[in-house]
Amino acid sequence: MATIDSANLVFTAEPTDVDEDQFVSIWNLAASTMASDTTQTRFLASKLLGFLCKHRCELLTVSPSDAKYLDEWFERDNTLLDDWKPESDRVDVLAQHVQVPFDLLCNFLREHKFDADKNYSPRRADRVEWFTNDWIVG
Repeated sequence: MATIDSANLVFTAEPTDVDEDQFVSIWNLAASTMASDTTQTRFLASKLLGFLCKHRCELLTVSPSDAKYLDEWFERDNTLLDDWKPESDRVDVLAQHVQVPFDLLCNFLREHKFDADKNYSPRRADRVEWFTNDWIVG
């Protein structure tokens, strides 16, 4: 299993991955932070999704087309919100489609004391509630 040196974790984003409003996907943020190592990227993205859900972070944004895609996926296969283990490709799907404002997210993680070594495993009902009601579509 992958591990991350949380004490020395510095979040980064490639300039080409950040849009004009400073939004970046969780996947690209994790990939940049983990030097594009896919196993480490998925591990960090998994931890971020769990942490952000546990704290009901409202910074997540999806485009209308991405929201439709994720909604349809969830209707077909509800494991999209159940399986956020680092080895799951469900992490990839969510993390690649959701955008966050880079600086605000970094502040949120710092203020709420994100620790990549901790296990953040929100309840299923909380995941559905967060996905359904807290993500911004736009």
